[in-house]
Amino acid sequence: MAEGKKHVSIVICGHVDAGKSTTTGRLIFELGGIPEREMQKLRDEAEKLGKGSFAFAFYMDRQKDERERGVTISCTTKEFFTDSYHYTVIDAPGHRDFIKNMITGASQADIALIMIPADGNFATSIAKGNHKAGEVQGQTRQHALLINLLGVKQIIIGVNKMDCDLAGYKETRYNEVKDEMANVLTRVGWKKEFVDKSVPFLPISGWKGDNLIKKSENMGWWKGVEIEVPGKGKKQITTLLDALEQMVVPPERIGNKPMRTPISGVYKIKGAGDVLTGRVEQGVVKPGDEVVFLPTHTASLPCTGKIFSVEMHHKSQPAANAGDNVGLNIKGLVKENMPRVGDIMILKTDNSIKKCKEFTCQVQILNHPGELKTGYSPIAFVRTARSAVRMTKINWKVSKETGGKKAPEPANIKANEMAEVVFAPQQPFVVDSFKTCEGLGRIAIMEGATVVMLGKVVEVIFDDGKDAGPAKGGAAPAKGAAAAAPAKGAAPAKAAPAAKAPAKK
Repeated sequence: MAEGKKHVSIVICGHVDAGKSTTTGRLIFELGGIPEREMQKLRDEAEKLGKGSFAFAFYMDRQKDERERGVTISCTTKEFFTDSYHYTVIDAPGHRDFIKNMITGASQADIALIMIPADGNFATSIAKGNHKAGEVQGQTRQHALLINLLGVKQIIIGVNKMDCDLAGYKETRYNEVKDEMANVLTRVGWKKEFVDKSVPFLPISGWKGDNLIKKSENMGWWKGVEIEVPGKGKKQITTLLDALEQMVVPPERIGNKPMRTPISGVYKIKGAGDVLTGRVEQGVVKPGDEVVFLPTHTASLPCTGKIFSVEMHHKSQPAANAGDNVGLNIKGLVKENMPRVGDIMILKTDNSIKKCKEFTCQVQILNHPGELKTGYSPIAFVRTARSAVRMTKINWKVSKETGGKKAPEPANIKANEMAEVVFAPQQPFVVDSFKTCEGLGRIAIMEGATVVMLGKVVEVIFDDGKDAGPAKGGAAPAKGAAAAAPAKGAAPAKAAPAAKAPAKK
């Protein structure tokens, strides 16, 4: 079914209870991705829990606590197909407590579907927030900012729950929500011309199925919207399926650079052995490749193996290319020093990347009530990895106070300023420059559940010193991996599974 179709990863994001999982589950069902028998089991389970309207969401929310609470905690991945594309869909959590997991999901995506509710929760979802006053920022607003800074260049807006009492399928409510959300997008950094001309705002009901794959009979006023698609010209978009089929431009895949694959899952599968999951950032992965896992690998305690098989959604592949979410059966690993979630898999012959001693990055300071000075010690996230870091230097900053010019070596940096800073990891950590590998060069700096900075790495100084033993910390432990100590003050982050683990052979 996927043969010959271009692969695209889409993240579904937005505020808690915006209907992300329900819409995704319904879409996959309508496209034939959920057998009727399985769908009936989901309906029965939802009814038993007194959550009948959550049946479609249950397809996405696999964990017991997610189903009982009705919120997505981890990033789950499923697949579906349109006429032209093979989609891997990442259903990201909307609750602010799980923002780390949302960053993991968004960092793997080529396109984003931002779900906004047309019911009474809309105002909360886009709230600006005020740290000093203790007001919480709406997750829709924060997600819109994050996906822009994380490099997602294509977005669709789903104005969901048009069937609710407040919206009543009315055009007036759709226009109210659409206009306000368009303003939010421009305020958080999206170009107004792009929002006006290239972003479709679709009135939908994920639960009822309105405007998902066919035009709704409940909204006679809706005639669709014409948008400009780079490289494709003008397209008429009426349904969500129209947008997924007609407006998507798969990003250029980088196959001629050194292979980089961040590991998002480590498993021990009975009958198969060690299985790792991840998304190929660049290069090619194929059976027979001898690989190394950084920073867990050291000269004194090697972490190397040989790829036995490459699989995508339980199907064996001759190779995986940049952008593919894969499961890898690895032979030759030693249980004393297993790969961990957050490791970067590279070829054994590749000496172009190592764990880093320090890295310089250009950042936008988003949220912080006070001044940040050298010595500041937050948590840094790069793809599926994390590490405690220490800010050792501020090279320059740009702000209103500096008149829009670079002020060299300032004493501090604050919210709404841009700066170039140097961080020293406090645990073994691997990053790359944005120029060398875009995926490993995008960084998020966090305190608890708050994203303090986002930016890109411009320079890396690798650690060529003596081994200090096996890598510890830095990444959240996964089933089958040795436990790593989480950074002080940071809750363990669950990484998005990049692909299903291969079935027993």
